[in-house]
Amino acid sequence: MPGAVQRLRPWVTALRLLIAAGATALFLPNAQAATWVVTNSIASTLEAARNGDTVLVPGPTVYRERVVINKSIRLIGTNNPVLDADNAGSAITIAAPRVTVQGIHIRNTGRDLTTFDSGILIQAEHTAVRECIIETDGFGVYVRGAAACVISSNVIQGNPGVAAAARGNGIHLWKTTGNEIASNQIRHKRDGIYLSYADDNVIAGNRISDTRFGIHYMYSHRNQLLTNRLSGNAVGATLMFSRGSLVDANVAFANRRHGMVLKQLENSKVTRNIVAGQNRGFFVQQASQNRFENNLIATNDIGLYLTGGSEGNLFVGNAFVRNVDQVWQPPFETGQGRQSRNAFSENGRGNFWSDYVGQDRNHDGIGDTPYRETDVFGYIVDRHPNARVLAMSPALALLRKGEERMPLVDVAGVTDLAPLMAPGNPKSTSDAR
Repeated sequence: MPGAVQRLRPWVTALRLLIAAGATALFLPNAQAATWVVTNSIASTLEAARNGDTVLVPGPTVYRERVVINKSIRLIGTNNPVLDADNAGSAITIAAPRVTVQGIHIRNTGRDLTTFDSGILIQAEHTAVRECIIETDGFGVYVRGAAACVISSNVIQGNPGVAAAARGNGIHLWKTTGNEIASNQIRHKRDGIYLSYADDNVIAGNRISDTRFGIHYMYSHRNQLLTNRLSGNAVGATLMFSRGSLVDANVAFANRRHGMVLKQLENSKVTRNIVAGQNRGFFVQQASQNRFENNLIATNDIGLYLTGGSEGNLFVGNAFVRNVDQVWQPPFETGQGRQSRNAFSENGRGNFWSDYVGQDRNHDGIGDTPYRETDVFGYIVDRHPNARVLAMSPALALLRKGEERMPLVDVAGVTDLAPLMAPGNPKSTSDAR
């Protein structure tokens, strides 16, 4: 009999913890993990749970508390439960590895950005945050020094009535690596997704609007930006002091200033993006050794803005379509002349220019004469923005033709030796025959 009592003692202790937590646990005596259902307090239920357990949070109940997860558990919301942090601190702090948070509606966190007040503050690796709604003027999800996290399919919303500088970023990654940030919707935050000292991350399929910078990173290398949609921001994406990036198949349109700013970006690939309807499509500043290929750059005031410090970049297969000024380069400070230090063709293939007036007599898809833009109109628009109303006018065509023959101002020009007659790959010579 004493032996039987000894064997039952752990289960009696667990039952007492359940009663104290105000929760229900469903488990078998030999099960490796239990499933707990919150009936009162999330925090007290988490205290009773063990590593590997699942804690179900039923809705539409409103739970007014702040939660610290220090065990490797799954916290799963059902029927839209609300976690209200009462305007103080972080709603959920994750301090143990291999935690999943899913389906929780978080609101009313603190707003102190110096103490990292967040909807979810992640401090441990292999965390997953999925399908949550986070309404906060603090940070949405802050990954601080943790690695290999997945943040996906969340809706993160700030208050448009609060100044952008006073809001936290939607998703903030600091000193971290190997994260996946995918399919999130972010609005009215300071920056949508911000990375600092964050390498080897995949940022894919996010929709970001009404922020300062949709995606913004500094000192972060080998990141992949794929299929993101960036609109209505001050700038769609700003990538700074970084190398080895892949920026592929993103859409940046109708942002208030620039589509993409690439400042001191090196050895990166910028491919298949659509950059349309901004003041400047690509703003490339002191960037070098990057490959821009198969991008659509359309209906911007200036399609491509290249500063004098940018060199060794290759532009090939891109479509420059009806930008007020296709390319603008300020004069070189070194006085080395009017030729660009960047290439606009490779192996007999250049770019498509909607204002190219040359012919293709052999029908190989390549213009017979080079495309040249001397940027005199860009020079004027840069100093007198109202002059953009003359875009596509006969007066502009006459000005550019005259500039080709007799330069009026010493501004850097662009020469594409093999302009494409249509967007996309040209026909091969054998196909033309």
